[in-house]
Amino acid sequence: MPPSAEEPRRETGPDSPLRRALRAIVLGTTLLFVIAALAISSALVVYTAWLHDLRNGLFALLFAILSAQIALNWLLWKGDEDDPEEA
Repeated sequence: MPPSAEEPRRETGPDSPLRRALRAIVLGTTLLFVIAALAISSALVVYTAWLHDLRNGLFALLFAILSAQIALNWLLWKGDEDDPEEA
């Protein structure tokens, strides 16, 4: 039996409230991890510089560079999610 036109349909499209809520939760959670990575990597760079620890300082710089790249990728990903034109 085909569904009639009067029956209410559940919203499952790209703008459904559930989908927007899940997207906000995912973006918020990943933002917390990105901010934590930036804060920890910056503190690690300062700490190794304060101790003049060159060997661990190289690791700290690499970690800071990767954290910054992750932050920039997060911004690009968020911008892509906010784009109304989906392919």
